[in-house]
Amino acid sequence: MRMEASHNPIDTDWMPDSPLLLTKEQTAALLNVSVRTVGNLLARRELVRRKIGTRTLIPRTSIDAFLKRDHATQ
Repeated sequence: MRMEASHNPIDTDWMPDSPLLLTKEQTAALLNVSVRTVGNLLARRELVRRKIGTRTLIPRTSIDAFLKRDHATQ
C-alpha cells in the first residue's frame, strides 16, 4: 500500500496583501492612466524601475512616493 506524501502548504501569513512590484500595465491601472503615460513617467525618472530578467517592474514604494509629491498641472 503506497501512501501519498503530505504536502505542507507554504505559510504566506507574513506576505503583504498587495504586490511589492507591479508591471507597467498594473501601474497604469492603479494610477488610472495609460501604459504610455507610465512609460513617460519612467523615462522622466518620476517612477523607479527594476529589471528582473526581461521584465520591467515598478516598486510599490516608488508609486507611493510619486503620489505624495506635488506635481505641476498642465
